[in-house]
Amino acid sequence: MGFSVSASTAIIFAGLFLATGIMYPAMSNGYEAVQDAEVDRDDAQLDMRNSEIEIDAISANSITVNNTGSTSLTVSNVDLVIDGEYQPRDTYDTSVDMDGSTDLWLPGESLVIDGFSSTNRIKVVTDHGLSVTREV
Repeated sequence: MGFSVSASTAIIFAGLFLATGIMYPAMSNGYEAVQDAEVDRDDAQLDMRNSEIEIDAISANSITVNNTGSTSLTVSNVDLVIDGEYQPRDTYDTSVDMDGSTDLWLPGESLVIDGFSSTNRIKVVTDHGLSVTREV
């Protein structure tokens, strides 16, 4: 009886050791993925808090928006809503400080959006959902 108890105990401990060896990498990878997602979320929230835009001027078919925050923004992530309707990116032109080829909108620079028709209400939405609205 003594040998069978010892053998079964050894088999149980070997099984537990094997199960732990299989489960640890899976749990570790899941934990790291959650940690990376939390870091990305915190970075996005910090960028949103440090970002600010304001509409400087509006004309019949042009709007000038200033980046008054301390975060660089991406021009290709800027969306335009006119009178409550989303405007596809190919329906208007953008330029940052007279440079239409750049995609980087640095703090202190002005973004000019032109090529749309006269409107009553304009909303500009940037990265992280930051937006500004102006009645014309």
